[in-house]
Amino acid sequence: MIVREPRSIYLAGHLAKLLAPGPYDASYVAAGDSIGFAFDAQTGSHAIGTDRTATFFRDPNTYAGVPKGCDVRSCSLTGGEYLLVSGPQIAVCAKHYRSNIRAHRTRALAEQLRRWMLAGQTPDVLSAENTFRQMSAVVAKPKRDPKAARWMTPRRFRQLTEMVEAKLEGPITVAALSEEIGVSSSFLSRAFNAYCGQSPYDFILSRRLQRARRLLEATQHPLVTIALKAGFSSQSHMTSVMRTRLGVNPTMIRRP
Repeated sequence: MIVREPRSIYLAGHLAKLLAPGPYDASYVAAGDSIGFAFDAQTGSHAIGTDRTATFFRDPNTYAGVPKGCDVRSCSLTGGEYLLVSGPQIAVCAKHYRSNIRAHRTRALAEQLRRWMLAGQTPDVLSAENTFRQMSAVVAKPKRDPKAARWMTPRRFRQLTEMVEAKLEGPITVAALSEEIGVSSSFLSRAFNAYCGQSPYDFILSRRLQRARRLLEATQHPLVTIALKAGFSSQSHMTSVMRTRLGVNPTMIRRP
């Protein structure tokens, strides 16, 4: 039986592997929480978190969550295209393996990650972080977190927004912000959202868009210069975000 060689990419502290369709035989102990996305239907036999082998069937376009320390043994004669992601943003929040988790609205996240990998593209870190956070939310166990809501005081929120503004022109990530103030990325995201109804990722993008709009209206700098001054990785990145979030492109905002 042939073991598939995965296509791998390392983004924002996360390892993503794209396994091509084909037979496989895999055995490992999960070093950390991980999630998988099945692009295709799959069938075979596995023993996950147990010594008992059983036949499995994975529905297409479904997620699976594998907790840290879980013993995984799986094989299939046909396999199917499969995406596996692990890293600091991934939190399964369960003691046992779960599969066939249906969340069709978030299929686009897996497809976006696959496009980056197949094209050999390296997205900006903030976009990669947000993709992993949303994918993790699919397999996370939802729960109320009043501690996070209480933690985000007006003083802390102002401190965070000032940090964002000061770092806006350069690379900025939720992981770096959370490390600087001494909390985890997931806790900061929950606290931020509880306070203002917006994730740190969305807040940072909104501030970058505001700066870009201001520069477009007040200066005649080249678009590429404005994109970099607003913290975007490139002119095309700025244009893409502007079209998606505002429905306009930079030339429509620039005053004659």
